[in-house]
Amino acid sequence: MTGDHANSDGSARGPVCPGCRESLRGSLRQELLTPQGGGVTLAVTYCGACGWTLNCAPARTAGPAGAGRMPLEEVAAPADEQTPEGQFQLRCRELIGEIRSLGFNPNVWVALINDLGAAGAARKLLADHHELVATPWLVMRDRPELTLEHEIGQPRWAELFTEGERAEAAQRLARAGG
Repeated sequence: MTGDHANSDGSARGPVCPGCRESLRGSLRQELLTPQGGGVTLAVTYCGACGWTLNCAPARTAGPAGAGRMPLEEVAAPADEQTPEGQFQLRCRELIGEIRSLGFNPNVWVALINDLGAAGAARKLLADHHELVATPWLVMRDRPELTLEHEIGQPRWAELFTEGERAEAAQRLARAGG
């Protein structure tokens, strides 16, 4: 939020904190935080006056190898590639590769898969009513077949998902315009 207007003493305030309405010119702070036990390091930007979090994003790497970009997290191999869950995870890995080739990194989806497995991640997203950012992005580019929601609806995964989960995925895809 910017407040490039004059305050009561006539001086420009610049950007202001949405939490305490104080100028961020002297109180903007950023810290790198790594979760206990490891994980992705986050860059947290916040107001030093009140603690309001303004931004939280994966920390960027520096140097020639990273060129300021965070390395792509790979989808973990499934515990057993022969099970339906393992096959679904391999298919999601393929989808993510195709999505990345279009210029989008579905990092939240990858992190969920690596934490819960692909089928577990899909169930959690459906149960929590959370839509991946990739879904509308892909639909807007006429690529709904690359969405998680489309894949959940494929007949080969019928044993992994309930009718309710499959219906919810179809509804989400329809709402996204796919």
